[in-house]
Amino acid sequence: MTSLMTRLAGDRRGGAVLEFAVILPLMLILFVGGLDVGRLFYVRQGLEYATEEAARYYMLNPTTAESNVTVLLKSKMPGGMGPSVTVTYADTANCNSNSAVTCTTITAKYMFGFAVGYLGIGAQNLRATAKAVRYS
Repeated sequence: MTSLMTRLAGDRRGGAVLEFAVILPLMLILFVGGLDVGRLFYVRQGLEYATEEAARYYMLNPTTAESNVTVLLKSKMPGGMGPSVTVTYADTANCNSNSAVTCTTITAKYMFGFAVGYLGIGAQNLRATAKAVRYS
């Protein structure tokens, strides 16, 4: 029995496999986490872009219904994420000290879910706002 233990202690074959087995889960978590952070910034930028485009559309078409602006905003979201976006509008009459101007703040929200949710990161609520200055 002691000769078997001596041989096993002196055997160096398979050491790389053990090191790889220990390091692999950490490397996978770092890799997937990096992808998730990249995805988070991509979705955040897409939400910001869609909100700004909706505000621009609302400024150019001041009499259009808010539902049309919402449809446009959701269609501008990348990767088919539009249906998951919630949009709210807040009007400020008489903004810029001009009674003929209405300022509308468009707020879009999207709940971003991380792929590595099993790590307990949870979800991140992304929010973008843009202001549309509309002449009556």
